[in-house]
Amino acid sequence: MARSNTSMQRWWRPLLVVALLAVTLVVAPAGTAAAAITPGEFEQCLLDKINADRADVGSQQLVMAADRVDQVRAWSEWMRHNSFRHMTSVERNPILPTGTFTWGENIAMWGSPNLSDCSQIHNMFMNSKGHRDNILRSGFRYAALGAYVDGSGWWVTELFFDASGYSPECNGTFCDDDTSTFEADIERIAAAGITRGCNPPTNDRFCPSDYVTRGQMAAFLVRALGLSGAGSVDFVDDDGSTFESDIEKMAAAGITQGCNPPTNNRFCPDDRVTRGVMAAFLARALHL
Repeated sequence: MARSNTSMQRWWRPLLVVALLAVTLVVAPAGTAAAAITPGEFEQCLLDKINADRADVGSQQLVMAADRVDQVRAWSEWMRHNSFRHMTSVERNPILPTGTFTWGENIAMWGSPNLSDCSQIHNMFMNSKGHRDNILRSGFRYAALGAYVDGSGWWVTELFFDASGYSPECNGTFCDDDTSTFEADIERIAAAGITRGCNPPTNDRFCPSDYVTRGQMAAFLVRALGLSGAGSVDFVDDDGSTFESDIEKMAAAGITQGCNPPTNNRFCPDDRVTRGVMAAFLARALHL
């Protein structure tokens, strides 16, 4: 579904609603794997693709409204548990900054969590006129993109807008942790060089609500402990991973033994870290 508003015009396309629902309500095949990309990475992927398409038509690049992303992501989660629909003005107005004079909203659902990137959903938007118009509209300057994923699939909201005098608020290192209970801890690990952010290369977001993958956990521990030497452990499933070097350093230090005992020739870098796995990593890392 796509909706847009300016100070001079509103419109609603009921046929478009039916068309998008027909495309988005995809039934996930049995046995699909968990998502191989975090919501933060998914949102950055959407922004990159949106800006690439806007460049093709000469529209200015959109800036991520990082201080609004958590609220938009919360709406995507709300849709998952309640109803697949656009926000009402009462629900949307607290998200849009004061001085907003034009906005557009796209929503979509993909019925499988097993996506490696955002291409399917972005292409679906671009193949629908109302959604494409929102993505390419020259009057927009900012985008707040929120993705939610669980076993039911991906739920996505794109909120585009322009507002007089607005710029994303960034208190401290990151723009999206200002209301987080963990902001002070996030600032401490950023200052120590343990984290660099979740949306490279910009890295102005930490994505405090995202889960952590085993590969990311390896990077955190390597930086936190200052691990340097790589040993002879060579997992078969981390070749080409951003975290391959960190994984090998962590294995050399005896912090990880692999993810498929007793063979342990795989690390599963895209799997999520459970609290139990975290306990094992920390116990070995700290020699408890």
